[in-house]
Amino acid sequence: MFQIEFPINVQIQTNTNCNALCTFCPYEKFSSKEKFQLMEWSLYNKIIDECVSFDVKKIFPFFMNEPLLNLDLDKYIDYAKEKNPSSLISIFTNGSLFSKTVVSKLLSSKIDEVIFSFNGATEETYEKYMKPLKFEKTKERITNFIKLAKEKRPDIQIAVHMLKLDIDERQIEAMKNYWNSLGVAVHLHKYENRAGNIIDSAAVSDFGTRKIPCSRLNQIYILVNGDVILCCADWKHEVILGNLKTQTIKEIWNSKEYETYRRKHFEGKFSELKLCDICNFNEVL
Repeated sequence: MFQIEFPINVQIQTNTNCNALCTFCPYEKFSSKEKFQLMEWSLYNKIIDECVSFDVKKIFPFFMNEPLLNLDLDKYIDYAKEKNPSSLISIFTNGSLFSKTVVSKLLSSKIDEVIFSFNGATEETYEKYMKPLKFEKTKERITNFIKLAKEKRPDIQIAVHMLKLDIDERQIEAMKNYWNSLGVAVHLHKYENRAGNIIDSAAVSDFGTRKIPCSRLNQIYILVNGDVILCCADWKHEVILGNLKTQTIKEIWNSKEYETYRRKHFEGKFSELKLCDICNFNEVL
Protein backbone atom coordinates (compact mmCIF):
# COMPACT_ATOMS: atom_id res chain seq x y z
CA MET A 1 0.00 0.00 0.00
CA PHE A 2 2.78 2.44 0.86
CA GLN A 3 5.55 3.66 -1.42
CA ILE A 4 8.43 3.94 1.04
CA GLU A 5 11.10 5.67 -1.07
CA PHE A 6 9.07 8.77 -1.88
CA PRO A 7 5.48 9.94 -1.42
CA ILE A 8 2.96 9.20 -4.17
CA ASN A 9 1.26 12.57 -3.66
CA VAL A 10 2.72 15.89 -2.48
CA GLN A 11 0.50 18.51 -0.87
CA ILE A 12 1.91 22.02 -0.37
CA GLN A 13 0.56 25.00 1.56
CA THR A 14 1.57 27.70 -0.91
CA ASN A 15 -0.35 30.24 1.16
CA THR A 16 -2.10 30.33 4.52
CA ASN A 17 -5.63 31.52 5.33
CA CYS A 18 -9.09 30.85 4.02
CA ASN A 19 -12.04 33.12 3.29
CA ALA A 20 -14.54 30.69 4.83
CA LEU A 21 -15.24 29.51 8.36
CA CYS A 22 -16.88 26.17 7.65
CA THR A 23 -18.33 24.45 10.69
CA PHE A 24 -16.88 21.07 9.68
CA CYS A 25 -13.31 22.43 9.41
CA PRO A 26 -10.94 23.28 12.29
CA TYR A 27 -9.66 26.38 10.44
CA GLU A 28 -11.69 28.91 12.44
CA LYS A 29 -10.47 27.49 15.77
CA PHE A 30 -6.78 27.06 14.93
CA SER A 31 -5.77 29.24 11.97
CA SER A 32 -8.25 32.01 11.21
CA LYS A 33 -6.40 34.64 13.27
CA GLU A 34 -2.97 33.91 11.80
CA LYS A 35 -1.28 36.49 9.58
CA PHE A 36 -1.37 35.70 5.86
CA GLN A 37 1.82 34.09 4.57
CA LEU A 38 2.97 33.06 1.12
CA MET A 39 5.46 30.22 0.67
CA GLU A 40 8.89 31.49 -0.36
CA TRP A 41 9.43 30.90 -4.06
CA SER A 42 12.86 29.36 -3.44
CA LEU A 43 11.39 26.83 -1.00
CA TYR A 44 8.59 25.94 -3.41
CA ASN A 45 11.16 25.47 -6.19
CA LYS A 46 13.20 23.16 -3.97
CA ILE A 47 10.16 21.01 -3.21
CA ILE A 48 9.00 20.79 -6.83
CA ASP A 49 12.51 20.19 -8.17
CA GLU A 50 12.99 17.18 -5.89
CA CYS A 51 9.77 15.64 -7.19
CA VAL A 52 11.27 15.54 -10.70
CA SER A 53 13.39 12.49 -9.84
CA PHE A 54 10.43 10.43 -8.62
CA ASP A 55 7.14 9.19 -10.03
CA VAL A 56 4.85 11.59 -8.14
CA LYS A 57 1.22 10.94 -9.07
CA LYS A 58 -0.31 14.22 -7.85
CA ILE A 59 0.96 17.61 -6.71
CA PHE A 60 -1.47 19.81 -4.79
CA PRO A 61 -0.42 23.50 -4.43
CA PHE A 62 -3.11 23.64 -1.76
CA PHE A 63 -3.24 22.64 1.90
CA MET A 64 -5.34 23.83 4.87
CA ASN A 65 -6.31 26.98 2.96
CA GLU A 66 -8.24 28.55 0.13
CA PRO A 67 -5.65 28.36 -2.67
CA LEU A 68 -7.16 31.22 -4.69
CA LEU A 69 -6.06 33.68 -1.99
CA ASN A 70 -2.62 33.23 -3.55
CA LEU A 71 -2.85 35.80 -6.34
CA ASP A 72 0.12 34.14 -8.07
CA LEU A 73 -1.31 30.63 -7.86
CA ASP A 74 -1.05 30.20 -11.63
CA LYS A 75 2.71 30.74 -11.36
CA TYR A 76 2.98 27.97 -8.73
CA ILE A 77 0.78 25.65 -10.80
CA ASP A 78 2.77 26.21 -13.99
CA TYR A 79 6.14 25.64 -12.33
CA ALA A 80 4.95 22.34 -10.86
CA LYS A 81 3.59 21.13 -14.22
CA GLU A 82 6.56 22.27 -16.29
CA LYS A 83 8.96 20.42 -13.97
CA ASN A 84 6.70 17.38 -13.52
CA PRO A 85 4.70 16.98 -16.75
CA SER A 86 3.50 13.47 -15.86
CA SER A 87 2.13 14.56 -12.46
CA LEU A 88 -1.47 15.69 -12.11
CA ILE A 89 -1.65 19.23 -10.66
CA SER A 90 -4.79 19.67 -8.58
CA ILE A 91 -6.45 22.17 -6.24
CA PHE A 92 -9.45 22.06 -3.91
CA THR A 93 -11.38 25.32 -3.64
CA ASN A 94 -14.71 26.58 -2.32
CA GLY A 95 -15.13 28.50 -5.58
CA SER A 96 -16.38 31.71 -4.00
CA LEU A 97 -13.42 33.78 -5.31
CA PHE A 98 -14.01 32.98 -8.97
CA SER A 99 -14.05 36.47 -10.42
CA LYS A 100 -13.52 36.89 -14.18
CA THR A 101 -9.83 37.65 -13.59
CA VAL A 102 -9.29 34.62 -11.35
CA VAL A 103 -11.09 32.31 -13.77
CA SER A 104 -9.10 33.64 -16.73
CA LYS A 105 -5.77 33.13 -14.94
CA LEU A 106 -6.67 29.63 -13.80
CA LEU A 107 -7.89 28.51 -17.23
CA SER A 108 -4.71 29.93 -18.78
CA SER A 109 -2.57 27.98 -16.34
CA LYS A 110 -1.41 24.36 -16.63
CA ILE A 111 -3.89 23.12 -14.01
CA ASP A 112 -5.11 19.54 -14.53
CA GLU A 113 -7.85 19.22 -11.93
CA VAL A 114 -10.15 21.49 -9.95
CA ILE A 115 -12.25 20.06 -7.13
CA PHE A 116 -14.93 22.16 -5.48
CA SER A 117 -15.95 21.84 -1.85
CA PHE A 118 -19.68 22.54 -1.87
CA ASN A 119 -21.54 21.45 1.24
CA GLY A 120 -25.24 22.08 1.46
CA ALA A 121 -28.13 21.57 -0.91
CA THR A 122 -30.15 24.71 -0.17
CA GLU A 123 -29.38 28.28 0.84
CA GLU A 124 -30.25 27.40 4.42
CA THR A 125 -28.00 24.36 4.75
CA TYR A 126 -25.10 25.72 2.68
CA GLU A 127 -24.90 28.99 4.60
CA LYS A 128 -25.20 27.10 7.88
CA TYR A 129 -22.15 24.94 7.17
CA MET A 130 -20.03 27.16 4.89
CA LYS A 131 -20.33 30.52 6.61
CA PRO A 132 -20.02 33.35 5.57
CA LEU A 133 -20.18 32.23 1.90
CA LYS A 134 -23.39 32.80 -0.03
CA PHE A 135 -25.15 29.86 -1.66
CA GLU A 136 -26.52 31.41 -4.83
CA LYS A 137 -23.49 33.58 -5.55
CA THR A 138 -21.00 30.75 -5.09
CA LYS A 139 -23.12 28.25 -7.00
CA GLU A 140 -23.36 30.70 -9.90
CA ARG A 141 -19.60 31.32 -9.94
CA ILE A 142 -18.80 27.61 -9.91
CA THR A 143 -21.38 26.98 -12.62
CA ASN A 144 -19.92 29.71 -14.82
CA PHE A 145 -16.42 28.31 -14.34
CA ILE A 146 -17.54 24.80 -15.28
CA LYS A 147 -19.26 26.00 -18.46
CA LEU A 148 -16.28 28.13 -19.50
CA ALA A 149 -13.82 25.33 -18.72
CA LYS A 150 -15.83 22.87 -20.82
CA GLU A 151 -15.53 25.34 -23.70
CA LYS A 152 -11.94 26.55 -23.35
CA ARG A 153 -10.19 23.79 -21.37
CA PRO A 154 -12.11 20.53 -21.77
CA ASP A 155 -9.02 18.65 -20.61
CA ILE A 156 -9.41 19.93 -17.02
CA GLN A 157 -10.88 17.35 -14.67
CA ILE A 158 -13.62 18.87 -12.50
CA ALA A 159 -15.49 17.38 -9.55
CA VAL A 160 -17.56 18.46 -6.57
CA HIS A 161 -16.94 17.08 -3.08
CA MET A 162 -19.75 17.00 -0.55
CA LEU A 163 -19.68 15.78 3.04
CA LYS A 164 -22.43 13.57 4.44
CA LEU A 165 -23.69 16.23 6.80
CA ASP A 166 -27.09 16.43 8.46
CA ILE A 167 -28.83 17.20 5.17
CA ASP A 168 -32.00 15.67 3.75
CA GLU A 169 -31.11 12.87 1.31
CA ARG A 170 -33.55 14.20 -1.28
CA GLN A 171 -31.80 17.58 -1.21
CA ILE A 172 -28.43 15.92 -1.63
CA GLU A 173 -29.75 13.95 -4.60
CA ALA A 174 -31.12 17.15 -6.16
CA MET A 175 -27.75 18.86 -5.75
CA LYS A 176 -25.94 15.86 -7.23
CA ASN A 177 -28.28 15.92 -10.21
CA TYR A 178 -27.57 19.62 -10.72
CA TRP A 179 -23.78 19.17 -10.89
CA ASN A 180 -24.15 15.98 -12.94
CA SER A 181 -26.23 17.92 -15.47
CA LEU A 182 -23.17 20.12 -16.01
CA GLY A 183 -21.05 17.05 -16.70
CA VAL A 184 -19.37 17.06 -13.29
CA ALA A 185 -18.95 14.10 -10.94
CA VAL A 186 -20.01 14.44 -7.30
CA HIS A 187 -18.10 12.62 -4.56
CA LEU A 188 -19.76 12.11 -1.17
CA HIS A 189 -17.41 11.80 1.81
CA LYS A 190 -17.86 10.91 5.46
CA TYR A 191 -17.91 13.65 8.08
CA GLU A 192 -14.69 12.92 9.95
CA ASN A 193 -13.51 14.21 13.31
CA ARG A 194 -10.17 15.56 12.01
CA ALA A 195 -8.19 13.63 14.65
CA GLY A 196 -10.39 14.98 17.42
CA ASN A 197 -10.19 18.59 16.24
CA ILE A 198 -13.89 18.54 15.30
CA ILE A 199 -16.23 17.60 18.14
CA ASP A 200 -19.68 16.84 16.81
CA SER A 201 -22.17 14.05 17.29
CA ALA A 202 -22.36 13.57 13.52
CA ALA A 203 -18.66 12.65 13.50
CA VAL A 204 -18.92 9.90 16.13
CA SER A 205 -18.09 6.47 14.77
CA ASP A 206 -20.89 4.05 14.03
CA PHE A 207 -21.10 0.83 16.00
CA GLY A 208 -19.14 -2.00 14.46
CA THR A 209 -16.41 0.01 12.72
CA ARG A 210 -12.77 -0.99 12.53
CA LYS A 211 -9.63 0.82 11.45
CA ILE A 212 -7.49 -0.05 8.46
CA PRO A 213 -4.06 1.30 7.39
CA CYS A 214 -4.59 4.94 6.41
CA SER A 215 -4.30 5.99 2.77
CA ARG A 216 -3.03 9.40 3.89
CA LEU A 217 0.33 7.79 4.66
CA ASN A 218 0.91 7.70 0.89
CA GLN A 219 1.10 11.48 0.85
CA ILE A 220 3.36 14.15 2.34
CA TYR A 221 1.91 17.34 3.83
CA ILE A 222 4.03 20.51 3.74
CA LEU A 223 3.27 23.76 5.58
CA VAL A 224 4.10 27.22 4.28
CA ASN A 225 7.26 27.40 6.43
CA GLY A 226 8.57 24.06 5.17
CA ASP A 227 7.45 21.97 8.14
CA VAL A 228 6.23 18.49 7.24
CA ILE A 229 3.31 17.42 9.42
CA LEU A 230 1.65 14.05 9.68
CA CYS A 231 -1.47 14.77 7.66
CA CYS A 232 -4.33 17.17 6.93
CA ALA A 233 -5.96 16.36 10.29
CA ASP A 234 -2.99 17.77 12.24
CA TRP A 235 -4.34 21.31 12.70
CA LYS A 236 -2.36 21.88 15.90
CA HIS A 237 0.88 20.73 14.21
CA GLU A 238 1.43 18.10 16.88
CA VAL A 239 3.49 15.72 14.74
CA ILE A 240 6.21 17.64 12.90
CA LEU A 241 8.41 15.19 11.01
CA GLY A 242 11.02 17.62 9.65
CA ASN A 243 11.54 20.85 7.74
CA LEU A 244 12.32 21.16 4.03
CA LYS A 245 14.42 24.27 4.39
CA THR A 246 17.18 22.09 5.81
CA GLN A 247 16.15 18.57 4.73
CA THR A 248 14.92 16.80 1.60
CA ILE A 249 11.55 15.15 1.11
CA LYS A 250 13.29 11.79 0.73
CA GLU A 251 15.18 12.21 4.01
CA ILE A 252 12.04 13.08 5.96
CA TRP A 253 9.90 10.47 4.21
CA ASN A 254 12.35 7.71 5.15
CA SER A 255 12.91 8.92 8.70
CA LYS A 256 12.51 6.63 11.69
CA GLU A 257 9.38 8.45 12.92
CA TYR A 258 7.62 8.21 9.56
CA GLU A 259 8.55 4.55 9.33
CA THR A 260 7.12 3.98 12.82
CA TYR A 261 3.77 5.40 11.76
CA ARG A 262 3.65 3.24 8.64
CA ARG A 263 4.67 0.07 10.47
CA LYS A 264 2.21 0.51 13.32
CA HIS A 265 -0.59 1.14 10.83
CA PHE A 266 0.18 -2.19 9.19
CA GLU A 267 0.27 -3.84 12.60
CA GLY A 268 -3.04 -2.27 13.58
CA LYS A 269 -1.52 -0.49 16.57
CA PHE A 270 -3.36 2.78 16.02
CA SER A 271 -3.78 3.44 19.73
CA GLU A 272 0.01 3.84 20.05
CA LEU A 273 0.15 6.73 17.57
CA LYS A 274 -0.50 10.39 18.32
CA LEU A 275 -3.52 11.67 16.33
CA CYS A 276 -4.19 8.28 14.74
CA ASP A 277 -5.44 7.00 18.08
CA ILE A 278 -8.54 9.21 17.92
CA CYS A 279 -8.90 9.87 14.18
CA ASN A 280 -11.84 8.19 12.45
CA PHE A 281 -10.88 8.88 8.82
CA ASN A 282 -9.63 5.33 8.26
CA GLU A 283 -12.56 3.60 9.96
CA VAL A 284 -14.68 1.22 7.88
CA LEU A 285 -17.70 -0.91 8.63
